[in-house]
Amino acid sequence: MSSKKKVFNEFVWLFVIGCILGYIIEVSCYYYKHEIWLNKQGLLYGPFKPIYGLAILVITFIYNKTKIKNAFSIFATGVIIGTIYEYSLSLFQEYVLHTSTWNYSSFKYNINGRIYLPYCIAWGVVTLIWIKFLYPKLKKLIHKIPFKLTVVVGILMILDVVISGLAVYEYSNRKNNVETNNPILKLMDKYYPNEVINKRMPKLRAIKNAKK
Repeated sequence: MSSKKKVFNEFVWLFVIGCILGYIIEVSCYYYKHEIWLNKQGLLYGPFKPIYGLAILVITFIYNKTKIKNAFSIFATGVIIGTIYEYSLSLFQEYVLHTSTWNYSSFKYNINGRIYLPYCIAWGVVTLIWIKFLYPKLKKLIHKIPFKLTVVVGILMILDVVISGLAVYEYSNRKNNVETNNPILKLMDKYYPNEVINKRMPKLRAIKNAKK
């Protein structure tokens, strides 16, 4: 397998692995706190949380560029990256998709409800575990996956992300009584009404009057 194909393999599968691990973590944590199994998927199809998939890609990319070895440095880098990343993603979701899936305003140590200190520290712990233990082992396995399979999975993930993004955007339109003549968004209305979105993404909230 050529170096370019290896990079593509790693890009796709790290994203998928991050999405699945994120889903498992969030569902497990919610059950631990509330003793209720709640679907925490972030895409319409599959047990995927793209916020974690993208985070794994960012963290791994920075690690490969810097080659940080010291455990504390890896932890500190994870705290910084995770904090900036989560805050930025919250802004993106609010001002682009006009929705929100988390708000820490009721917690004591938060900044604008977008980040929460204990979770910032958790980003550092997760980064340390990923870099020191999981990534080195998974990297070898990923490079053994057939490239054709990776292409198929990559295409399916892109479709899932695009459709989910459009459906969530139109969900916010409906909640804000914003009508559209866009034929693609009308398809979202038809196939992904509020009932479907609420069932698959129960923590998703449209930001009222976000577009006015």
